[in-house]
Amino acid sequence: MLNELTTIHLLKFKIMNYLIAKSGRQYHKVLSQRENILSSFDNTQIVSVEFSPNYKLDEGEWYKIETFSQQPFFIDQCDSGYNTTSINQISNENFEKIKALCIIQSDTKFFQKITSILFVRRKRFIDASGTPKIVEHRRHLELMSESDAIYTSSADTLYFKNLSKIKSIFPGIEELHREATQYEVDSFLNNSFVNCESIDKNKVGSANRKRIADIGIKYNALPQVKKDLLIHYAKLKAGIDLNDEGNFILDSEDKLKNLLYAMDERYYRSDIYEEDRLANSIKIV
Repeated sequence: MLNELTTIHLLKFKIMNYLIAKSGRQYHKVLSQRENILSSFDNTQIVSVEFSPNYKLDEGEWYKIETFSQQPFFIDQCDSGYNTTSINQISNENFEKIKALCIIQSDTKFFQKITSILFVRRKRFIDASGTPKIVEHRRHLELMSESDAIYTSSADTLYFKNLSKIKSIFPGIEELHREATQYEVDSFLNNSFVNCESIDKNKVGSANRKRIADIGIKYNALPQVKKDLLIHYAKLKAGIDLNDEGNFILDSEDKLKNLLYAMDERYYRSDIYEEDRLANSIKIV
């Protein structure tokens, strides 16, 4: 009898897990339960690397941002003191307006971006979990087993795999891999080592704008002697024609990309295979 009372007592005070949804700019309650909604996340069992726009994840890897609570894009829902009792229950009318889900489970918050493809409307399925039968799903929202972002309070770290998927959840986080402003594009293409009369500066593509934002900061921080060495390296490696003054002739997006890759020192020669190579991912170790 004592054991039964103890079990009931423990269940009564077991921490609740919450599922909340972002609709518009606000979060609303969806449901709560004592059982885990998703499998627990153990950050010691994954491979994580500090986010860098120049590094492409290998299979199974996660980006991470440490001391996340100190970042300008930290949101209230990640705060350990976030109070779910102060938010309203979502209405049926707003269900299809959901843009993101957040699961609050112990000290972990799981975030999932919602797109229209995840809504199931009036579809019939054959349920083969037991005796086969036809079931009709009228209005369902798929909850993915792997979240788009995971925040652990104990480590104060955000884990994610795709920055573009979470920028609507964490406003401002896109600044980690932003596009250069038109002023920055103009400034870069006005450098004395560039001849870009055939390029419309206003039409530089998104990918190259991101590269300019990254390379421009690093290049401008170099002392002049290293700037000169870097441009000399680029002239040897980028494979771009030079004009009579020795400046890069940029007449296409591809040549601009090649110059930016060279200014990031991505071209190298392998010693053993004796091959000229281009690194499309850089991990600083």
